[in-house]
Amino acid sequence: MDFASVPASNYPLSDLVSLLNQGFEDYFIPIQFTNSAFVNMLHKDGIDLSISRILQADQEACGIALIARRGALRACRLAAMGIARAIRGKGAGSWLMQELIAEACERGDREMVLEVIEQNEPAVKLYRKYGFNSVRRLIGCTRKSAEEFEKSDLQEIDPREISQLISQHGLPDLPWQLSGESLVQMNPPVHAYRDGQAYVVISNPEVEHVVIWSLLVEREARGHGLGTKMLRDVVADLGGKTWHVPALCPEEFEKIFERADFEKETLSQWQMKLELSSGLITH
Repeated sequence: MDFASVPASNYPLSDLVSLLNQGFEDYFIPIQFTNSAFVNMLHKDGIDLSISRILQADQEACGIALIARRGALRACRLAAMGIARAIRGKGAGSWLMQELIAEACERGDREMVLEVIEQNEPAVKLYRKYGFNSVRRLIGCTRKSAEEFEKSDLQEIDPREISQLISQHGLPDLPWQLSGESLVQMNPPVHAYRDGQAYVVISNPEVEHVVIWSLLVEREARGHGLGTKMLRDVVADLGGKTWHVPALCPEEFEKIFERADFEKETLSQWQMKLELSSGLITH
């Protein structure tokens, strides 16, 4: 096959969504993007369509790679990569991966990061082939409602306040989507709450299934169970919900959620990073 890549910005949004959905056919977990969900992802994750790429095989679009970039940090993220089922196993993924790395080097990026489902062995193998190393395992958790907890008096705050605190107190190598720079891009109805020196950011509290996007305890207040208390408090105050922590939670925080009666999910991800040089990477 004759492979080529062109900027994703050359294509209308509806075509990009269609290519993304084709690329995730038969994936480990069902993924189906709508136009509105795609636009929200572009905004929240900082995806740049001018450096994102459409893969063509014999001049037919058959794959997509979405790239997010933060210029000040000279870091980029492979936010999603999907190859149409008809050409999988024919070298398309390897060809595109090498192109993406070469272009990142040409831009002067210092590193490329990504997350990949740990159980997706072919994808993990591909990224390791091109030099990506695991930073940590990322887990997801779920919890049903917990009316047995006593209700507290949480203080609702502007989510942008927590974004600044994450940059100050959070891990320096948090997954891209959980960094302060990403959380500040989240749109309403995201809500944030404070209890002393503990903070939490959640999705719309008016619906049945609520996502916990961020849990933070100020550095000097850690080791006193404030993170677990915050989880118990928000679950109790918003009773009758099913709670979900996406598989972006650093594994080292597992015990905090476990003590609040969250159950670890089966699927996990690797947070991976590739250190880039100014030269092109070839294998």
